[in-house]
Amino acid sequence: MRSRAVLIGFALSLLGIALLAALPACGGGTADPPIDADPTPAESCVRPGDVGNNNGVGQYCTPEGGECAPFDLAPLCLATVGQQQWFCTRIGCDANTNCGEGAGCLLETDGSACVPCRCDSRGVGCP
Repeated sequence: MRSRAVLIGFALSLLGIALLAALPACGGGTADPPIDADPTPAESCVRPGDVGNNNGVGQYCTPEGGECAPFDLAPLCLATVGQQQWFCTRIGCDANTNCGEGAGCLLETDGSACVPCRCDSRGVGCP
């Protein structure tokens, strides 16, 4: 009787080891995305690698990435403030603001910002 209990215990131990060995192969949904995965929202008109104009407007940026820091005339990354557009901009522009080459001042009821014309051609200064 004792040998049967030992065999059952041994079999259960082997089963437990087999289950533990299989766990890393299971898809638990908690794996990190691949490092090279593009985190940019699909709605963003600017993609990784895109460069801004002479003022920095339209430079691709990421939340808290610091990519806009070198641009005095476009110091704000829209991604940092929770927007779906991930590019550097200047907020508070008006019809007289020079947003730089290929960009215009988009005037909305909520405020204004320099936007690349390829993203929104309604900006003042866009063709």
